[in-house]
Amino acid sequence: MSSWEFEVLFDINAEGSGTLMDGEWADGYWQDIPSEIRVGKMGYRTRTVKAGPRLEVEIYPIFGREKTRKTRAARKNVTPDVVQRCNEERAKRKLTQLIDANFDENDIHLTLTYVGQPPKYEQAQKDVKNFLRVVKRKRQAAGLPPLKYIYTIEGNDDGTRERIHVHIIMSGGIDRIQLEEIWGKGYANADHLQPNENGLEALARYITKQQRNRRRWARSKNLKRPKQRTSDTKVSNARVKRLAMDFPNSAKEIMEKLYPDYTHVRTMMRYSDVVDGAYIRCVMRRKPERRQRK
Repeated sequence: MSSWEFEVLFDINAEGSGTLMDGEWADGYWQDIPSEIRVGKMGYRTRTVKAGPRLEVEIYPIFGREKTRKTRAARKNVTPDVVQRCNEERAKRKLTQLIDANFDENDIHLTLTYVGQPPKYEQAQKDVKNFLRVVKRKRQAAGLPPLKYIYTIEGNDDGTRERIHVHIIMSGGIDRIQLEEIWGKGYANADHLQPNENGLEALARYITKQQRNRRRWARSKNLKRPKQRTSDTKVSNARVKRLAMDFPNSAKEIMEKLYPDYTHVRTMMRYSDVVDGAYIRCVMRRKPERRQRK
C-alpha cells in the first residue's frame, strides 16, 4: 500500500502525544477512541528515516490476502482531493527530512525580495540561479566548502496577490552584507537557522505554504539523502497492542526504549473502522551527547 492509502484507510485519530505541527496529522474530525482497539494478530512493519538529528518512525500492519478485498473497497471511495492532500503532506515531510539531514544552526535562511515591479516567475528563477552562481564563486575564493542550498519561489506574478519573493536555505560562511550586495535587486534578509525539538520542520512548512498543485522548490545536487530502513521484526504485535491500549501515556517510554539514542518528540496513532490494526508515526530527536559523538 502507498502512503496515501494508509492515510485514508486509518482515518480515526487517537489523541496525539506531543505537539502537532500545523497541518500535520490532523484532519479536523477527531473521534473517540473505541473501548477496545483491535490491533489484530498480524505482524507490523517499521520504516525509519534518519535525517541528521531527526528520526521518523512509521509503524503499520502487514496485511495478508484476506484483507485485500476490504482495503481495495475502501480505496475506491477515496476522492482525488483526499489523495492530493495526503501526497502534499508526505511531500512536506520529505522536504523537512532533506533540510534536517543537511542544515543546522551554522547555516542560514535568506529571504530575497524585489524593489519596484516584481518579475515573472521564470525570470525570478533565472535571477536566483545567477545569485547562487556568484555565491558559489565567492565561497570557492574564500576556501569554503561547496555551497548547499534549497530554495523556493513564492508569490504571484500577476500583481493580484503576494509579490514574488525567494526563500533560500543555504550553507553559512558568507557575510550577510555581501549577500545583499550580490543580490542587488532588493532586500536580502539573512538569519541563522534555529532548529528546535522538531528540527527545521516549521521552516520547511513555512516556505512551502503556497505550493499547492505546483512544486516551486529546487535544491543543489550535493545534498545528503536521509537514510531509510525497513524491518518486519523491530516492533512486535504485543508492543503495538500495549502502545494502543495506553496511548498516549506509553508512547514516550516505548519509543525511547526502542531507540535509546533519541528523545521522543511526538507520536500519532490512527485506527480504521474497515480493518483491524493501528497506524503509528513518531518523530524523535537525537540526544545532544550522541550528536557530539557523531
